[in-house]
Formats: sequence, structure tokens, C-alpha cells
Amino acid sequence: MCRYIRISGSSSRHHKVSSSPVQPDVGTTSLIMKTFIVLVAAMACHASVLPYSVVPSAPAILHADSLSPPVMKIPKPGIRFNVPAPVTYSRQVVVPAPAPVIAAAPAPAPVVSYSAPVAAPVPAIPAVPVAIAAAPEPLQAPEPPMPSIGEPFVGGQFHAQDEAGQYSFGHWGGPNTRVETRDHLGRTAGSFAYIDPVGDVQVRKYAAAPASGFKVAASDLP
Repeated sequence: MCRYIRISGSSSRHHKVSSSPVQPDVGTTSLIMKTFIVLVAAMACHASVLPYSVVPSAPAILHADSLSPPVMKIPKPGIRFNVPAPVTYSRQVVVPAPAPVIAAAPAPAPVVSYSAPVAAPVPAIPAVPVAIAAAPEPLQAPEPPMPSIGEPFVGGQFHAQDEAGQYSFGHWGGPNTRVETRDHLGRTAGSFAYIDPVGDVQVRKYAAAPASGFKVAASDLP
């Protein structure tokens, strides 16, 4: 909308005056908003970066191989008790022979053709400290208490365990005894003693570990 005003002077003239409001510069407003957004994003990224502490890697446990054979014979303790003779039966027990098992012929293996896969690059793994754990030996197992056949029966038992997986237990008194221990590396060692049918005391010792398997040293081996 326009209106005319009259200005007094040497000559009469009419000037056209616009009543519309002044429009702001659109380019300047857009530049200010972009600058503000960039500043807010930079402040958010700076606040998200937090310092952290690096936790050192736990040492790897490497179990050593055992040097003893899986089974070995040890001498008897040399203790004998007078035990009653075992009861024998004259009746012969006939056990039927098992039926022969005929194995079916194995099916031919299918022929599978494939192309060798392309090995992916192995990522680099940072080195960690390695701890060598000695293998337990059965001869180093704890000695068991000797059995007894006294009357009245006198004996006892014990058991202990912690959060790391270590334990120890045992019992004594009577015709058989036992003791066993285990450490936090998974190494187990133990022994037990018993009175055989002829009255001799026999002892067996054993040891086991994740790498060496189960090994036995016994006095009742042939």
C-alpha cells in the first residue's frame, strides 16, 4: 500500500512512500544459523570424549608336560591285617556267550569338490605374559592316612574350598582312607589306601592337569 505526501518548498512535488516493513537479509540469517549449529556439534563431540584407563591383560597359563608314565607301580606299605577269609560258593555260574555282532559295511564316502578358501589376514594380537605351570606328578601326591579295622570305629573327615576353585578334602579311619587337593590352576593330586581281601594295605596315588591328563601310581598292580 502506498500513500503520497506533500513537501513544501520552491516547487510542489509529491513523493511516493512505501508503508511495507523492511525485509531482513536471508543470506545473513542462514550463515548465523549454520555457525551456531557447528559450534553446538563441536561442544557435543568434545564432551563425549572421556579419558579411560587401560587394564593390563592377565598372564596366560601354559601347562607343562608330565615326565612320568601314565601308570606306574609303587611298593606296598607293608601293613597286613587278619581279615576273615572270603566266602566261596561251589555252584558254577554259567554265563551265556554274547551273540556275535556283525558290523554293516561302511557306506562309501561322498566325493566333495571345493575350492580352497582365501585365507583372511590375521589381525595382530598384542603379546601377553605367559606363566608356566608345572605338571603334577602322582608320586608327589599327599600320603593317605593308613586304614584300620579297630573297634569301635575311630576316624574323621575334613573339607575346605574357596572362591578361586581351590579345595582339599579327606577322611580317615576304617578300612579305607583318602585325601585330595586342587589348586587355582586346575591341578589335582590325591591318594587313597584300602585293605584288600587278603589283609594287605594297598595305596594308590593319582594326579591330573589340563595338559598332562590323568596319571596313576599304585601298589596293587600286577
